[in-house]
Amino acid sequence: MKKTSFEGLAPWYLLLETLSFGNYLQKCRISFISELKVVKSVLILGDGNGRFLESFLKSNLDAQIDYLDLSKKMITLAKSRVALIPNKTKVVFIQKDVFDWCFPINKYDLVVSNFFLDCFTFKELEHIINKISLSLKPGGELIYGDFNVPKSYFEKFYAIPLLAIMYLFFRITTSITAKKLIDPTIFLNKEGLNLTKEKYYLGSFLKSQLWIKA
Repeated sequence: MKKTSFEGLAPWYLLLETLSFGNYLQKCRISFISELKVVKSVLILGDGNGRFLESFLKSNLDAQIDYLDLSKKMITLAKSRVALIPNKTKVVFIQKDVFDWCFPINKYDLVVSNFFLDCFTFKELEHIINKISLSLKPGGELIYGDFNVPKSYFEKFYAIPLLAIMYLFFRITTSITAKKLIDPTIFLNKEGLNLTKEKYYLGSFLKSQLWIKA
């Protein structure tokens, strides 16, 4: 089986995102950023070209950040994006497959997973969320921003075909393993995380959630 790779897509990702959704994905990413100014230890998963990272560094001056991404080219873009921000030296960039990386136990005040968990199958998602939970301190927070299957029939009418096209595109261009969007709520609840806040965009096609570990 061909391994997942975002190397070919990396130079075009921002353009494709903007043409498809304008700035709504970024709005989704940073929904709760004003509430994160006091976190000290952060893990950012799959932020790609670093749009969340850039916004976070401008609002938080003290955090130590581990930045995990599979793509070397995406990490290069992220480094370039934050190069002139004074506290960039507090970011450790890690080019690693999420399944090969050893998640530290009880280290993080915050884990960020924007448009990342949608790349995985049911079993893979269960495994990753277990690792995320173990790495969070008690009281630690998880940001989950992603696509969403709306509840209303009218919104489903356009959302489900659009998601199908998107998954086909990413399976062809990046070889992600997922074939459809899986709601991670069941796994988050199982791992003792509680949903505290959520916001929706583009009707309810995009959602941003803030979870706290008990």
